[in-house]
Amino acid sequence: MRRIVLTLALVVVAMLAAFWAAGGLDMVQARALEAQREFQNALARALRALHGGAPGALATLWGVAFAYGFLHAVGPGHGKLLLGAYGAGTRVPLGRMMGIGLAASLAQAGVAIALVYGGVALFSLSRARIEAVSDAWMAPVSLIAIAALGLWLVWRGARALARMPGTPALASAGAVGAGATGGPAPVTAVPHHHAHQAAPDHAHRDEHHHGHQHLAPGDTCTDCGHRHLPDSGDVARIGSLREAALVVGAIALRPCTGALFLLILTWRMGLEWQGVTAALAMGLGTAAVTVAVAALAVMARDGALVWSGRIGRAAALVPVAEVLAGALVAVVALMLLAGAWPG
Repeated sequence: MRRIVLTLALVVVAMLAAFWAAGGLDMVQARALEAQREFQNALARALRALHGGAPGALATLWGVAFAYGFLHAVGPGHGKLLLGAYGAGTRVPLGRMMGIGLAASLAQAGVAIALVYGGVALFSLSRARIEAVSDAWMAPVSLIAIAALGLWLVWRGARALARMPGTPALASAGAVGAGATGGPAPVTAVPHHHAHQAAPDHAHRDEHHHGHQHLAPGDTCTDCGHRHLPDSGDVARIGSLREAALVVGAIALRPCTGALFLLILTWRMGLEWQGVTAALAMGLGTAAVTVAVAALAVMARDGALVWSGRIGRAAALVPVAEVLAGALVAVVALMLLAGAWPG
């Protein structure tokens, strides 16, 4: 059953890629933008009803905001491209990848809240000025960060390919590079023997230190009860959390324009907390799409691994996918940046 689900995910991704190549996403984006304009009018009506004290108006506002966020995320976007590429090109588990998609969408809402209440409340900026800051500066910075992540995926995938069996010279170079760049490198304990004729406390410290030479990563010292070397799980968790934070941060730097519009209106109407909760509801609507994209990317990756394993190519698939996915992200982000940077 699992193989069937993964295969279906792989087929869906292939069909979406073909749809994108045929220009179908342009039509989807046009329809989504038209629906967003309709929901902007619905948001304005819900806000007027809330300001007038109509019963159930807040729940209506939350529902409209959620639907707006969903429609906003349906169209093509560099954030979803980064999520899909990261999920397809790395061995991130399904649950963690879905969490990254949720965190990225909510972080976008959080950045919009900070931008509006920092700009309007502290600096008395107008709506046009806030949107100009978002479009002219935050969007390019987000694209630069996404392009950098794409290039980093290319570099990491290429290094993994260089270390694979069959390329011994490159593998040796990759191992040396890992040590030079802070990656995991073998540590050899050099034994030394000498006699100590010092104070008892010195002898205890020296014996305690030498005992740590025999500890494997993850082992607990019998003398002090502590772990002095992290195991591979600890290192992987630290790396994955750092990567997740970078992906979320790169996406969140570009706040949703609909959230900015909503927050400025609610601030002017004296509906501050209602506007904040509605912006978070909009973020959840966006998350419904981003989480689905993240999950589909992971399942398609696993489906490709299942089928490539049948022909003995599974080992090379992940680094190759990482290189291709990173290259796609970097190229798209740089092309968007060429038309997004002010001046």
